[in-house]
Amino acid sequence: MARDGFFTGLDIGTSSIKVLVAEHINGEMNVIGVSNAKSAGVKDGIIVDIEAAATAIKTAISQAEEKAGISIGLVNVGLPANLLQIEPTQGMIPVTSDSKEITDEDVENVVRSALTKSMTPDREVITFIPEEFVVDGFQGIRDPRGMMGIRLEMRGLLYTGPRTILHNLRKTVERAGVQLENVIISPLAMTKSILNEGEREFGASIIDMGGGQTTVASVKGQELQFTNIYQEGGDYVTKDISKVLKTSQKLAESLKFNYGEAYVPSAGSESFQVEVIGEIEPVEITESYLAEIISARIRHIFDQIKRDLDRRHLLELPGGIVIIGGAAILPGVVELAQEVFGVPVKLYVPNQIGIRNPAFAHVISLSEYAGNLTDVDMLAQIAVRGDEQLRHQPVSFERPAQSVPRFNSQPAEQPAEEPIQEVPAASSDVPNQEAKPSITDRMRNLIGNMFD
Repeated sequence: MARDGFFTGLDIGTSSIKVLVAEHINGEMNVIGVSNAKSAGVKDGIIVDIEAAATAIKTAISQAEEKAGISIGLVNVGLPANLLQIEPTQGMIPVTSDSKEITDEDVENVVRSALTKSMTPDREVITFIPEEFVVDGFQGIRDPRGMMGIRLEMRGLLYTGPRTILHNLRKTVERAGVQLENVIISPLAMTKSILNEGEREFGASIIDMGGGQTTVASVKGQELQFTNIYQEGGDYVTKDISKVLKTSQKLAESLKFNYGEAYVPSAGSESFQVEVIGEIEPVEITESYLAEIISARIRHIFDQIKRDLDRRHLLELPGGIVIIGGAAILPGVVELAQEVFGVPVKLYVPNQIGIRNPAFAHVISLSEYAGNLTDVDMLAQIAVRGDEQLRHQPVSFERPAQSVPRFNSQPAEQPAEEPIQEVPAASSDVPNQEAKPSITDRMRNLIGNMFD
């Protein structure tokens, strides 16, 4: 069952940092504040300068607090797919209570038994997601608490990542003056928020076109099948325009948004003047010529994605492709994607009032995912957080059969700031976030107060 309360999503991108505060009531999510600030200290989606990134996050949080009319104390941060690994695992314990009734403690203990997987010293458990419990041989149980049994088993997926990346993420959030509530696997949050039940079951792919990079996630049978990051995004389109036309990046960004078209056949024949470095008089450029520059870069990104999806037969998924992200709003992107991939492609636009912009789909998914975590999910997270020795056990382990491939990072170029999306501030009678309930007193002590 989803939880009620206030949940803040934090999307730390290469080009921009987005913060979104949403109130969850009876399974419904209402956005009450959102901000979009220029990023700093982030390269290829990874934090490389803790102080610079913390300052940028603090700015974004302050803007969101002003619009939401509340103080933010806890954030749910999205973790990119860099070097992510997934491993199926299972645990089993005897039910030791006299009544043989399964309790919260039993759920925690069976999760801990599944965390005994050994791993290299450079990796750390990010999260554990229970898929099913088995009580005395009866399978398919989602929540075993309150049931009677002698043996409790559990099967789930263990997500691990580089310890350095996770340490820097936690340290940066701490320096920004807030507490980290949950580290959320971004591809998981996106697929659950953006795709419907049928698309997640039969299969579909999401392409998140950011400023500095593009992320792909494919899901089938309710499980993540593939995810990867390509170190090119909308900022690279701007740089291409700047280099080809020999003009400033500021003007190139303006040309992209005012005259840009990603699908060349749809471009107009009208011309406009551009100030070119080294030329006394402005140079006349046609919309079709600008479209050729834009299309070349986006097609290059799509071609890389197509090769990876083709290799894994993921273009055959009946749900096709869903595109989100700030770079996805450029006219002609969907048409170009359909031409390259040869499958149905659609642009996802959030239905939240005031932020109907694909650029905010990711940060919305983080808040939604956090609010939809069940009691069992939270107990699993407590078990993960509460056993540091098991999480960091310095023993080598076999590479999992079901894993997300490693990939090499490429240097990212200087990002450009995305325009800030304004959302009306909430009224002053918004309830304080401290009222958000927790599962048990023990959980409250572990997680802490939600907001100052």
